[in-house]
Amino acid sequence: MKISKVEAIPLFASFAEALEGAVPPELSQPAFSMRDNPLLGQGAVIVSISTDAGLVGIGEAMGRPGPRGTAAHINEVLAPMLIGADPRHHQALWTAMNEQMRFAPMGISGVDMALWDLRGKIYGDCLSNLLGGAMRDTVACYASPIPYMAAPEASAAKALEFLRQGFRAVKLKIGRGVSTDIEHAAALRDAIGSEVKLLVDANGAYKVADSIALAKELVRLGVYWLEEPAHPEFPDDLARIRRRVDLPVVSGEWLGSWFQFRDLLKAEAVDVIMPNITRCGGPTGLMKIADIAALENVTVAPHGVGAGIGIVAAIATCAALPNFLIYEYNQLFNPLRHSVMHEAIDFRAGALHPNTGDGLGLSLNEATIQRYRAE
Repeated sequence: MKISKVEAIPLFASFAEALEGAVPPELSQPAFSMRDNPLLGQGAVIVSISTDAGLVGIGEAMGRPGPRGTAAHINEVLAPMLIGADPRHHQALWTAMNEQMRFAPMGISGVDMALWDLRGKIYGDCLSNLLGGAMRDTVACYASPIPYMAAPEASAAKALEFLRQGFRAVKLKIGRGVSTDIEHAAALRDAIGSEVKLLVDANGAYKVADSIALAKELVRLGVYWLEEPAHPEFPDDLARIRRRVDLPVVSGEWLGSWFQFRDLLKAEAVDVIMPNITRCGGPTGLMKIADIAALENVTVAPHGVGAGIGIVAAIATCAALPNFLIYEYNQLFNPLRHSVMHEAIDFRAGALHPNTGDGLGLSLNEATIQRYRAE
């Protein structure tokens, strides 16, 4: 069996188009990382790999910051490496593509995911089993984000909305100044009570001193973790913060290659890492990153921004990770999340459930692909 075709399709769903021009500020600038670069919509790169036996595997690569660039990298750089290769040799193919990992790991992620989907169709088994077997039937998750709402009461109302949907853990975007952050976090804690997990994410907004001052107040509110108080490009700062605070320090959503995660772990900068399966090398990359984290007694809580194909792949992979903690089930408005595939994401009783179909167990919704195609 040989790979006969590799195609990457960039998708982009404009907020202005979907909402007829009325885009609220909490959608275009939901967090500190969007302060100078507003979010204009949601993107994704859909990868399709065909074989000479008539089988097709699908995957998803990260659509940020722009889906067309990643799609071009797959079509122009990775595809020629794959044509004519045996799709069952996923480890050899991942190793060959690994030369590109520092340059553009997102493209590799989509290709690797499609190869695993294809592998499942070849052998007639689901992704969790292919990865060694599910260690859990349900995948713990939290709703994210509670974006930059104007008033603490509005943040609390958003949290309560997530609770009504069945979530038992929520994440608040912070980074607007220590006093403002505490006002919003306190309003959430009052609204949701002490039994619901409250996570906070600064997206690299702070320096060391402010991060430590903030963390001391967050501890009093029973916050579950402090995510990216400083940017992950400053792992020594994260390590200084971690040594001084009584909260788990979390980072990793911006990182792509497993080498970057290795460096973060060697710096003793985190208690929890957050790789995104559409950015870190697909299921293969996520498993490798989880393995090196396990050697440092660090848990894995994958970042969940993306369309539905990546989410389903992440759920299945999380089910197979020995050191898994919790998954970010992103809820920011995204027309691509559920519509790119015919099947539903299985969210019940506050948890996610892995798909049991062959490979990812998904089929593309061609109408959505054509509607949002960015070429």
